[in-house]
Amino acid sequence: MPVRKFSFLFFVFSILAGLIGAVVGEWFISSYYGVWPNILLMGVYFAQLAFIFGLFCLAAELITPVINGRSWRLEYSGFSWKILFPATFVMLFAAGVLFQFLYSLNFSNIKPPDDIVLVLDTSDSMNKTDPNHESLKAAGKLITRMKPNHRASVLSFNEKAVITKSMFNISDKEERSDALKQINELTASGSTDIGNALDTVIQEIDTHHQTGRKPMVILFSDGYSELDLNEAVEPYQNKDIIINTIGMSKIDRSGARLLQSIASSTGGSFSDVKNANELTNVFEKIYLENQDRLLMTERHGLFQDSIYLSVLRVVFLTLIGALFGLALGIIFDNRYLAKSYVITGLIAGILAGLLLELGLKNNMLGGFTHRVTADTLLTALMGLGTMFIPIREKFTGRSSRSSDVPDFSQRSSVPTRETFKKGF
Repeated sequence: MPVRKFSFLFFVFSILAGLIGAVVGEWFISSYYGVWPNILLMGVYFAQLAFIFGLFCLAAELITPVINGRSWRLEYSGFSWKILFPATFVMLFAAGVLFQFLYSLNFSNIKPPDDIVLVLDTSDSMNKTDPNHESLKAAGKLITRMKPNHRASVLSFNEKAVITKSMFNISDKEERSDALKQINELTASGSTDIGNALDTVIQEIDTHHQTGRKPMVILFSDGYSELDLNEAVEPYQNKDIIINTIGMSKIDRSGARLLQSIASSTGGSFSDVKNANELTNVFEKIYLENQDRLLMTERHGLFQDSIYLSVLRVVFLTLIGALFGLALGIIFDNRYLAKSYVITGLIAGILAGLLLELGLKNNMLGGFTHRVTADTLLTALMGLGTMFIPIREKFTGRSSRSSDVPDFSQRSSVPTRETFKKGF
């Protein structure tokens, strides 16, 4: 007769596994996004989370064998240790790679930007907020890392806006070197006029427009200036051009609010930088997010409101949850546990996917907070699987299996462990 089981230690360990796995995953994203291919990064993200989850669940059941029973711990836990890595890390790595690959495919008419205009604040206040010229270094590094088929333009502004380097092909080494030289020679002086900068940028884009190419703007400023927001962004809205902005709210809250309004009015992202030495990562992050997207991070720009990608994310997280459940069934060599945990994993995956999608879309609390919550929800609900979905007893005696049920480690054509025992 099916029974419901609950292990307090199993449940606590499943929560800890989600928290630890989410923190480790966040370290991988922050350290290797843009360094590793996206499919590799997401493969490792889910693989390590599944491995930590499986390890903690196995440890909990070894300490207090409530779910699978003492007979399993006495005679069959060795098999669980052997299958732990392939059932968790290997299987979820393959799933993460596949799901990220499918999530990255573009079946819509949405075209990522390939002409990038960098707009840099060179007003006098930058001498205090960015004395080491981190914003200039960030712009230079981004140019060196752009795709060869892209183009870039650099505009600097104070009370006047100047085309520092007009639109050029990234693949042209001489043009790229000249752009870096021009950026390094910039000096800070004067006041701030963001409206004038935006007017000049749209002229630069119109001058170098090419059919089939899509422009995007990355604007950095530490200050505030008076402007008619609707008038300033209207040309960008009409041409469907995204303005991503970077500001420093600790330096000037009013300026940061203005930049946030400019970004939201054009479908772009706003990044709040606390210290100038963060700028290199922020510039590169904006560029990468508008080229592609990760299954576990925010979508920006043209992909932000994609219903197709929203559904896809929830579906893939649901399947991830089911695979987590299957992994536990394999680890514990128990088809009944597998059934219970797969069903629970489907439910947990749906909830985790919805939480992640809705939270990231509404930009609530921050990406890391939502990833931690989603990962922990996924593993914690799995820890309650045998309470939600009753299971049949598999290990009925102290040292024997139920004779009518094959397990994951047995095959009809391969001698079983019981067969070897009978032979002696």
